[in-house]
Amino acid sequence: MRKQVTESNPVSFGPARPEDAGAIAAVIQRAFAAYRGTLQPEPSALKETEDSIRSALGSESFVIARQAGRVIGCVSVKDRAGVAYARRLAVEPAQQGKGLGRALMMEAEALARRLGFNRLHVETRLALAGNRALFRVLGFQEGTQHCHPGFTHPTYVELEKILV
Repeated sequence: MRKQVTESNPVSFGPARPEDAGAIAAVIQRAFAAYRGTLQPEPSALKETEDSIRSALGSESFVIARQAGRVIGCVSVKDRAGVAYARRLAVEPAQQGKGLGRALMMEAEALARRLGFNRLHVETRLALAGNRALFRVLGFQEGTQHCHPGFTHPTYVELEKILV
């Protein structure tokens, strides 16, 4: 499937292949690098490697965004206790703010529907107001707040969207 974010910036979306694992890991690393040392605990996304992504491809589906043949964004959808769960939404820093994250989440929703799910969950840090706002604009409702291991106060929130 081919879609465009803007006329002058053609971006295609499609499923990831095992040979994309290194490029996906690199995009995730660059996208989450700004949070190194600023979020506690550090995002687990910073631990992603080519091997960990290749392994994840066995149990979850990654949608990738390509521009000029290069991976510039991704999101993963997997089954978590009978509900679709989107994770590892990442966009190249130079491409952020152009609607690519929103487009990737729309692709994740479509994938979740094709897989037969009627709900989609995401999680984001409470400290990331921009992420929370994006998910709310996309129709997600905030739910339970959770604590990372070792923390006594909530650090992240679960959000849900009903897929109709």
